[in-house]
Parts: sequence; C-alpha cells; structure tokens
Amino acid sequence: MSDGKKGMDDVLVEGSAEEFEELPIEEVPVGAHFSRDEKNGAVVWIGVNKDGELQQPHFICSSLDIKAQTRNEQGGDWGRLLVWKDHDNRHHQWPMPMELCKGTGEEIRGELLRGGLIIGVTSRAPQKLIEYIQTTKPKGNEKVLCTGRTGWHSNCFVLPTRTIGGIKGESIIYQSSSSQANTMGQQGDLQQWRDNVAALCVGNSRLVFAVAMSFAPALLNITHDESGGINIVGGSSTGKTTAGDAASSTYGSPEVYTKHWRATSNGLEGLAVDHNDRLLPLDELAQVEAKEVGSNAYMLSNGQGKARASQTGAPRSLATWRLLFLSTGEIGIAEHMRHGGQKSKAGQEVRLADLPADAGRGLGLFENIHGMESPAQFADTIKQRTRQYYGTAFPAFLDKLLPRLSTVANELKQLRSTFINTYLPKGANGQITRVARRFSLIAAAGELATDMGITGWEQGTAFREVGTCFKAWLDSWGGTDSKECQLMIQDVRRFFEAHGESRFSDMKDEQNNNGRDTINRAGFRELNSDGVYEFYVLPEAFKEICSGHNVKLATKYLIERGIIEPDSAGKSQKAKRLPNMGQQRCYHFTAKIWSDEA
Repeated sequence: MSDGKKGMDDVLVEGSAEEFEELPIEEVPVGAHFSRDEKNGAVVWIGVNKDGELQQPHFICSSLDIKAQTRNEQGGDWGRLLVWKDHDNRHHQWPMPMELCKGTGEEIRGELLRGGLIIGVTSRAPQKLIEYIQTTKPKGNEKVLCTGRTGWHSNCFVLPTRTIGGIKGESIIYQSSSSQANTMGQQGDLQQWRDNVAALCVGNSRLVFAVAMSFAPALLNITHDESGGINIVGGSSTGKTTAGDAASSTYGSPEVYTKHWRATSNGLEGLAVDHNDRLLPLDELAQVEAKEVGSNAYMLSNGQGKARASQTGAPRSLATWRLLFLSTGEIGIAEHMRHGGQKSKAGQEVRLADLPADAGRGLGLFENIHGMESPAQFADTIKQRTRQYYGTAFPAFLDKLLPRLSTVANELKQLRSTFINTYLPKGANGQITRVARRFSLIAAAGELATDMGITGWEQGTAFREVGTCFKAWLDSWGGTDSKECQLMIQDVRRFFEAHGESRFSDMKDEQNNNGRDTINRAGFRELNSDGVYEFYVLPEAFKEICSGHNVKLATKYLIERGIIEPDSAGKSQKAKRLPNMGQQRCYHFTAKIWSDEA
C-alpha cells in the first residue's frame, strides 16, 4: 500500500492488491490499492498509470465492510463476515463462505445485489469486488467461529441472525451460502405477541398444541428424543393453516417462515438442515408426490440425508439434523399413499402422526372463537395478527432456557412422566408409546414456556390441550394395537367378506353344498349356536389370507384376540374332520372375526 500520495492515507483500508499473491505480478501495478470514499464509504479501486501515478478512483460497490474472518471449530469452512446497508438504510449481515469466490464469484454478486448493495457496472468492478472481499483484512484481524447449521453448539444456540449464549469464549455465527437464509424476522414485542396471538389460542386445543410444538424442537438435544412430525388433517377451510400460522409466528412471519411440501427430497433435506433444532412448518401434504411422501417422512424423522460422493468419489459428510415438523393436509399420509397405489407402513404413520383437525364443536379446528361472529372471522383475525406480531417468542424462550440448562432435564422428565401416566392407556403398543412421547414433549415444552412467562397461559393449559389432541390422535389410530396388527385384521376380515360365500363349503351339506360349487376352496364354514358363521381354513389358504404380512406374527395376533382358536395344546392348527377330506389340521376362525372388539 502506497504512502502519502494525493492525500489518500486517511481513507485507505488494509488488504491492498499487492498483498494478494495469487494475482500475476504484471496485473498489480505498484501502488494500486482499494480505498473507501470519505463521504459514503463506497469501495473504490485506485490504479496507477505507466508512469506510476495514481489514477482516478474507480467505483466498485457501495459501502461494504469486512467485519471478521470466519471458520469452523475444525479450521475449515473459512469465510468473511460482510456488513452493508441497503437502499432503505437497513442493516444486512452475511457470513459468506469463501468457497463462493471460486470461478467468477457470480453467486456472491447475486446475493449482495439481492440484499441491496450497489455494484459498479463497468467490466472491472465485478472481479475487483471479489478481490476486495478476499484480500481485505478486518480491523484487529478479528475471527469468529461459524457453523452451517442452526441450533445447539455446546451451550449456545445459533439462530440465523444471532447466537444465544457463548462457546469457549469465542463468538459463533451462522454461515450460509445465501444471504437470504434468515426467515426469522421480528415485528412487535413479546407482550404484543402474547396479547394478540397466544391469548386467542386459549380454549383451542389445536392452536395451543401448535404453539407448544414450536418450542419443543429446542428440547430434543436435552431429552435425546427422535425427530418426528405431526400432520393436522382436515378438509378445506377447517383452520389447519391457522394452526400453522400460530406456530410459525413464534419464529417469524408465517408468510416467510412456513414452507411447503412441494419440493424435491433434496430440497426437503436442505430445509431440514436449515431448521435444525427448530420447528419446520410444511403446508399441504398433498403437494408432495404420493410415491415420495413415505420416504420423505422417514428422511425427516431419521435426521439424516442421503449418502453422496464428491467429484473424486470420496464420501461427503452426511447432512444431519434434529427437528420437529408440523404438517397440514386435507388427507393423511396413509390415504395419500393409497391414492398413489402404495401401502403405508406403520413406521411412516408413527413418524408423521395424523391429528384430526376437526375439534368436534362444529367450529372446524376451533373450540372457542372468543366472541367473534364466525370461525372464518376468528381465523382471519389470527392470520392478520400473526403477520403483525411475530418472531419474539422463540428467542425469548431460548433466553430463559439457557440459565436453566442444568435443571431443565429433570423438569421435563417429571412433566412428561405425568403426561404419559395420565393419557397413555395401559398396555398400549410400542408404536403408540412412541407417539405419546412426542406429545408429552410438546406438552412439557408448552408448560415450560408458560412457566417462563412466554405464552401468558395459565399453568396446565398446554398439558390439558395437548392431552386432548393426543386422545383425538389415538381415536383416529383405532385403538391400542400396533398399526401392523390393525391392518392385518382388516385384511383378514376383508378376505372373509369377499370369499366367505364362494370359497368355503358348508360343513353340514357335504352332498350338494346348497346346490353350489365351491371354486378354489379355502376351507369350510359352519353356523355356531348364535347363527354366526365360523370358518375352518386349510393351511395353504391361510398363507393366502395372510399375504403381505408375517405369517407367524399374524397367527400370534389372531390367537391373542380370539379370532383363531388353538387346539388344547395351544397349537395354532387344530384337528377337524372335514367333509370328504377326513381328519385334517386347519385354522379355526371364530365368530370374533366379525367383532369390532377383536
């Protein structure tokens, strides 16, 4: 950097082009340097002519400060913390990854232009802008840690715009390839959100549930729970989107923070990483392809993306996350998959549990519209208010959570234990228990936020309303059996409904079988003392009946529910004299096959 030429000393910045070793020497005239305009801070390039004289400043961009160098804890992912103001004098900050400087730097210029920075229009300006970013050192050579993932890092929580807490005495910030990655805007204060949004949720189980759920992802790292989702299912205009808006408002404007299912699996993977330890709201399940919805539910809940190879063939680091996702849809995951010709698995229906939107009060999703004329007016009011007051509740929750980290695990354990003991039926299947644990975490999160003064609700509100939602889910699940058991019994019953007349001969009419032929016989039927048919199924036909299910497991389920009567020794097949076949071992299906209690 030159000294004393044309009185420019007082506006020069560190990082002259002659310090940039990658540039060919002949392209860096002695004395050439970047400078800043004294009046508006604009970045300019001052070159020299053949005689070594300084040329007129060449405009590169409006005021752009390099505040710090960034890197991760392993010494990788180096970047620059860029700070500028847009045309409305609003402050922008972008921890920019240095890898974007490769090539022409077009991505960098695009992000800066999108954020309101003015870049020179000459052919020289774009490349000089990249040089300026690469070579300028921040004052004091300040360095900060960076991460490409929000959420917990040691005892601090990284948000797109701020970090709550600290790590090893050093600042840590969120670094993204996009300056627009932040969707957590803020408008109004916490009291206004509490009075205008949270207050309207009171008396409405689904709204309380949604808001409580928005706090729960921050607790996954503490409780070591698995990721998972809830899908609020109901017809159009029932209020599903309103619940999503209420949940999103704890983070930012619902218009910005709420995402959509209409994305590729790679796109959803990126969203999951961006929402680590936060709520991911996804609107309209039907927008995702039916053939992909099941695998996407698995991916989001399993917290891990696809394995990929780099250009050299070496494996890339797997994308990982922890989150809860709140979905809305007019149909549930199982029905959506059926429309696509697929059969859902129990694991998918556990990972994305369908919660009926209709609260049963004739008001759609709502139970209390707080004196308004109609559910529609109530929904419109919440929609309007969540766009006026947002983005304060979740950061406030984190501010209150950090001082309690040493004790909160025990608090959560006690709250969840009480919830489980209150709402989980005795003897419930493990799949139901998994979903109950998710609901218990949501209830505990709501109670914790209430205790912190975030929601303004009375203590016990979240516990009660989340419990109401769990009971609604359990009713829609269809009992306390596993989904595999329920589906298996449905398939078995469907077989007898379809073939009980045509493929089963009558036991007491072996001569003419009521004048009908039994084609492709599966066994025999017999009226019991109550006038209800029972069936004796031949072994090979039994395999057909259980097609698509594990035969041994199906047999166990059917015996436990009294649908199959074993022999005196407890074996699943019993000896029976069958017409024209003599003594045979077969499966005895009792009249309980028709009972709803089976």
